[in-house]
Amino acid sequence: MRRIMNVNGIFNPQNRFWSFIENMMNLCVLGLLWLLCSLPLITAGASTAAMFHYTLELTKNEEGYVGKTFIRGFRSLFVRATLLWMIMAGAALFLVFDLYCCQFIIFSAVLRQAARILILSLMILSVATGLYLFPFLAFFRTTVKQTLIRSFITAVANLHITAVVLLIYGLGAAASYLVPPLFMIWFAFASYAASFCFAAVFRRYEEGVQ
Repeated sequence: MRRIMNVNGIFNPQNRFWSFIENMMNLCVLGLLWLLCSLPLITAGASTAAMFHYTLELTKNEEGYVGKTFIRGFRSLFVRATLLWMIMAGAALFLVFDLYCCQFIIFSAVLRQAARILILSLMILSVATGLYLFPFLAFFRTTVKQTLIRSFITAVANLHITAVVLLIYGLGAAASYLVPPLFMIWFAFASYAASFCFAAVFRRYEEGVQ
């Protein structure tokens, strides 16, 4: 009798093993949806926000169907996420251009080096802030201005979490380098892993964010 019960448990759809397999399959579908909805490039922000709309719910076991949840997040967050994406892209281009122009500054080598250090520092802060933008928007549904300010504060106030998230995406980038055709899948897996970090931080601030 015990052996029969164990066998039935293995094939039970609610079994942890099958739940894990289902989550992995959903993440693969999520990665493909993210890629398809990011192809115009200008929609990449909305697509990324929609991805976190699903993965943050997945961390709480409150997710629905991956396709419906993704599309719902994509539609509801489209305008704000697109504006954030454009701001982030513009800031990145501005900083890269400034770094390039540093080599043409007619000042001393010391001043050129100081300018490079300043710009690189701003780049690091921008990357740290950018990590939180779309998860923050998906979790709190804040305005663009609120998301920018609070993402910056959250990134700086939780440097240890920011470092862990950077490591997670670094591993995702390494996996993408080894198997490039599956880069969207690795990105979805990395975003899911990072969502546990984001959720742990956001829940501490949940009552204070309107």
